[in-house]
Amino acid sequence: MNEGHLTKLWSWFSVAAVLFLAATVVTLQGGTEFVGRLFGEKAGAPVENPAGVAYFGVIIGGGLLLLASLPFLLHVRRHGNVWHSRIPLVWLEGLETAAWEGKLYQFCVLLVLVVAPVAGVVSCMTIAERGDICEQDKKHFYGGADTTLLWAPAAVEGQQMRLRKAGSGQEDCTKGVEIFPRSWTPLFFYVVPLLGLALTAWAVVLLCVPRGPGWYVRKATVAATS
Repeated sequence: MNEGHLTKLWSWFSVAAVLFLAATVVTLQGGTEFVGRLFGEKAGAPVENPAGVAYFGVIIGGGLLLLASLPFLLHVRRHGNVWHSRIPLVWLEGLETAAWEGKLYQFCVLLVLVVAPVAGVVSCMTIAERGDICEQDKKHFYGGADTTLLWAPAAVEGQQMRLRKAGSGQEDCTKGVEIFPRSWTPLFFYVVPLLGLALTAWAVVLLCVPRGPGWYVRKATVAATS
């Protein structure tokens, strides 16, 4: 893929991640007319199950973050010789990033399309982990402080395992969202988002690492043969 391909892919996936995670966080703050309605929340009412909303915020937002991190990392590794030129240039084609306003613009892009989704995923993880887990229509209850989604409790009597708001205690297990089977939840809730976080962090570190002589040789070779 060339620089243009990587820039387009990163902009598509990162914007999707920002919009979804921003809507999720707004929902968790009480704006239930957004993502909360997808999970049975009533518009204009307090969120009944923040843990459930946050759970799917991590799974979907984390997946988008992983998809965005791959072209971002490749762009940082392959293109540009200083930090502001290594960040993909989105929307303002031809901008001189070496100018102070260009650097400011690239820094803002980094905050909005890289830092914001990372913060959103981490925030949703924290909220989801606080939720209680229960077996639907049964008397098997697990408090958020006593379990973890890294290895969620398995069904004892073959019913759905549901994630609901923290502090639900011994209330009948009729609400909440169904969580993935035990082996799938760690994969989609932890492995995929954390891999996206790790690749993104790696790319951010590489932004400030000086290019070695070999990079300039390769660029000159490619320019001479193109």
